[in-house]
Amino acid sequence: MHVGVITEGISEHEIAAQPWIYHRETLARDGVRIDVFPADGDGFEQGFDAMLLHVWQDWRNPRRFNAQRILPVMQRYAVYRARFPDTVQIILNHVDMARPPYATAYWRPGDPVLYKTPPYDRSELTPFPVETIWAYEKVWGAPVYVSAEPLLYQAGFVGTASGPRGYRQRVAAATATVGIGQCTAERPYLRVEHDALMARCRIIVCPRGWGEHSGRHWDAWMSGKPVLTDRACAGVEMIPGQELRAGEHFLVFDEPEEIPDLVSDWCRPSRADELAAIAERGRQAALAYDGLECMRQFFARIAPR
Repeated sequence: MHVGVITEGISEHEIAAQPWIYHRETLARDGVRIDVFPADGDGFEQGFDAMLLHVWQDWRNPRRFNAQRILPVMQRYAVYRARFPDTVQIILNHVDMARPPYATAYWRPGDPVLYKTPPYDRSELTPFPVETIWAYEKVWGAPVYVSAEPLLYQAGFVGTASGPRGYRQRVAAATATVGIGQCTAERPYLRVEHDALMARCRIIVCPRGWGEHSGRHWDAWMSGKPVLTDRACAGVEMIPGQELRAGEHFLVFDEPEEIPDLVSDWCRPSRADELAAIAERGRQAALAYDGLECMRQFFARIAPR
């Protein structure tokens, strides 16, 4: 099976973390060959068994969405579909936003859909038929919020001002009363400095940003840290194949102003074992995601007969 991947507006680092790219060599040994082309390259001139368009499509994120570059891609893609009607078109909804789907501009009935963090209730993703949606996640590396130093803060959140206007600023202000909370226009720390700070926190606060999910959730889970997230995040499949539950795999708040009381309650010595158990269940759920096996099953599902 030969798969062509067309990219536009996606960083090399982001592309490398996608499971079909990260595991490309192993997939090739399984008979799934994946080639990557920039949108202005010659990928649209070749016939493939399947094509995957990886382009920035969330127009509500002005820092990344460039209509002058995306619209010509849409035009070339429409021509490609007409020229190669037998190519399986994989619709990729890759942004951290479950609702509404952002890849509908590329979709036609019958197309298989790769969806990052879909809601548990797939019917919310209309017009995509439920049976065509395949949950996936990027490949995450080693734990980063780890340190031999003692904990300094009950909770921590350091992030940028993305998502609903003023929302993350409220989260940061509330978190600051029980630990470290900062929300700025640009990243206030280098990555290594940020991770070192989070390693000194007992609970990692993970609010939504442009979408209901973030790498912060995964960094916390992989590091064995309890996650405190908001209700919107609790309604999506953050770890493919896992049904995560509040109070079992993570903690949840409805409004940012609830954070101080929730953190103070969960950091009581009498709840230490319970909090540790939640962190461990979250870690095990994250470790259970096998990006390679996920891709093997997906490509087997869509392979031309």
